[in-house]
Amino acid sequence: LIRPAEQRDVLDIVISVKQFCKEVPHAAWGKFDSTKVQELVSNLIDNEAGFVHVGTHEEEIVGAMIACVTPLPINSFVFAQELMFWLDPSHRNGRTAPKLIDSYVVWAEKAGCDFIRLSTLDHLLDSRAGVLFKRKGFTPVETAYIKEVK
Repeated sequence: LIRPAEQRDVLDIVISVKQFCKEVPHAAWGKFDSTKVQELVSNLIDNEAGFVHVGTHEEEIVGAMIACVTPLPINSFVFAQELMFWLDPSHRNGRTAPKLIDSYVVWAEKAGCDFIRLSTLDHLLDSRAGVLFKRKGFTPVETAYIKEVK
């Protein structure tokens, strides 16, 4: 079941984000601030420009998509920007991910977005999320490079 998240789901989503961060072998995801994530998720649940949907199995949260509407600074286009897309490892090759993506697309269209963005960490995680994104009609456009500075 895919459904909009409720405030009662915030703790489970924060735990999911923490698990996701542990999976990513990069310093940018290595430090986790549960208070910051809790505030973000809680605020996005209550905001029209926010999207937080969860995938559940037997009433347990097994995945989440968190996103927001953001204008581009160089023109008048509006993007739906995915901030986090996480699935429990045991649900990664099933129907949960496509259904979460579908609910995200419907929301973005209703929010008046011109473009919908999804990100992948395929290179870091040796995963194949990008294959699913392409099947759902997304096109790779940009590659991010990160340099740590102290």
